[in-house]
Amino acid sequence: MHAIAITDIEDPRLHPYRQLKHEDTSKRGGNFIAEGRLLVRRLLVSDYEAISVLAEPARLPELEPLVNSELPVFIVSAEQMRRITGFNFHRGLLACGKRRAILPMESLDHFVAADAMSLVALSINDVENLGSLIRTAAAFGIFNLVLNRATADPLCRRVLRVSMGAALKMKYFDLTDPQAWFAANERSRQWLTIAMTLADDSLAIDAMDSLEEGPKMLVLGNEADGIPDAIQRACTQRVKIPMAEGIDSLNVAVAGAIAIYEFQRRKPRLSDR
Repeated sequence: MHAIAITDIEDPRLHPYRQLKHEDTSKRGGNFIAEGRLLVRRLLVSDYEAISVLAEPARLPELEPLVNSELPVFIVSAEQMRRITGFNFHRGLLACGKRRAILPMESLDHFVAADAMSLVALSINDVENLGSLIRTAAAFGIFNLVLNRATADPLCRRVLRVSMGAALKMKYFDLTDPQAWFAANERSRQWLTIAMTLADDSLAIDAMDSLEEGPKMLVLGNEADGIPDAIQRACTQRVKIPMAEGIDSLNVAVAGAIAIYEFQRRKPRLSDR
């Protein structure tokens, strides 16, 4: 293990770990941070490159089997850790990973099996909702996430935490112009697109027939505005979840979980990947 004791918390090598409570949840470039024992472990065994680890001395034994001799492990006291990061919920262990570029939308076809489902997140900027959606999607075998520029960073610290590391298993695709893409797909009929909506004239989810063969997209919008009308109209189907009288909506993470289960339940559940 390449362990390095840090005495000066202003050491520039610690820059990625500074004041993590104030992270920019909209950025898409640079590095990202995994916090806590479980997420650090999942980063270190994932396909992402780890840049460094920040650890209190008591955490070194559990790191030993996971790190190679080249990965720097910066060792600090608990008080130094608190001063560097600005919070105290990391359990004495963090790691910095290197992001990969979000893939262009045109490449999605190369990563999708013939009857697979992909998830589309349109302007979902609540990090807890996005993390929960990613965790649910991965649990039911969905590993492609399409997101527009207004959706939160899927590898920001809190999304990674809420997803329990499932965000590290996803492939991400950049939907730069959602309306144009859905309009083009309406003409080509390449993808079966399912928009989750509250519209009165949409189809109740429990009234849907079996989904036709071919690649599919489940489309979710944010809680404030939902999916723009033009995109809804361009989707193959518009679907709603029936609710009791007087209840006007569900949290998008809950609605997404119900829809993901409903549309994936006819397939065998995948084992851990």
